[in-house]
Amino acid sequence: MSTIVDKKKRSRLSADQARSLIFSSARHAFSRAGYDSVGVREIAASADIDPAMVSRLFGSKEALFAQIAEEAFSLEAPFDGPLDQIGSRITDHLLQPIIKDNEPEFDEFQFLLRSIGSPSAAPILSRALHNGFIVPLSRKLSTDAAEERAALATAYVIGFAVLRVALYEPSLVRPKSSSVASLLAQALQACLE
Repeated sequence: MSTIVDKKKRSRLSADQARSLIFSSARHAFSRAGYDSVGVREIAASADIDPAMVSRLFGSKEALFAQIAEEAFSLEAPFDGPLDQIGSRITDHLLQPIIKDNEPEFDEFQFLLRSIGSPSAAPILSRALHNGFIVPLSRKLSTDAAEERAALATAYVIGFAVLRVALYEPSLVRPKSSSVASLLAQALQACLE
């Protein structure tokens, strides 16, 4: 009996409420399993919403994924502030403790890693990373080849994150000396100046 009541209550959701539930469900699913392993029906079931509502509100799985990617790769706070200290701020951000959660609500890094091999998702991820991260970072730079420098710094950040968080490289997980932080900060600073 409660299931009928719950479904009646759920059918009274506004479009904004339904959109929020679908978006949250999709973020979690794509972060956990990747683009190719997640379907609209799974996203809808997790949100307790009719699958047709996903298409009605987002257009397609690809469009929903693109919206999540755009939000996931927007320029982060460590990039704000004086340019001469940006390498240190990014390094401090990258060296924060790794929190291993079996079922995170959303993990931008896992979202990227689990979908990057998909022929459908890779171009979406590339556009979102370029438009939401590399271009805004390049606008903060007052150097020649700003976009290339921002892309190179982004490559350092992603490479470091892969080794530290995905592959759990012991020398990067818990650096025994400040030399790792110092070297990374210098390398990032050199890219951006």
